Amino acid sequence: VAAYLVILSLAGNVEAARADRYFVDYEGNTGYYVDVNSIEMPSDHEIEMDLYLVKLHSRYMYRYRAYFDTAEGSYEYRNARVYDYETKKLMSVADHVQEKLSYGKSTMLQEVVEFAVDWKKSHIYKTQYGETWE
Repeated sequence: VAAYLVILSLAGNVEAARADRYFVDYEGNTGYYVDVNSIEMPSDHEIEMDLYLVKLHSRYMYRYRAYFDTAEGSYEYRNARVYDYETKKLMSVADHVQEKLSYGKSTMLQEVVEFAVDWKKSHIYKTQYGETWE
């Protein structure tokens, strides 16, 4: 867990906007973070957010605009940005990443959805790893 926080801190000033990223959990070599300022709930079963994936042994951080439909159990990455840790520069952008896929009920993405829904509904859900970045 500490390794993910160190890696995420290296990405410090990546591309502009203020984000409030919270560590949700990790699976294998990938840490999952949600920008709580980006969470939107267009309906009672839809949620969108900026989701960050940090690969432990990679020099990249991936930022996805993620859309989840909890009624369908599906998700879609609507756009993606890849940043280089060393230079903190944007490496690539994709406007459409994938079609909808199923995320199942026992996966890391389910935990991400639960975190985001709880945060949005309560506005007070915090983990010990929350950090504000500017």
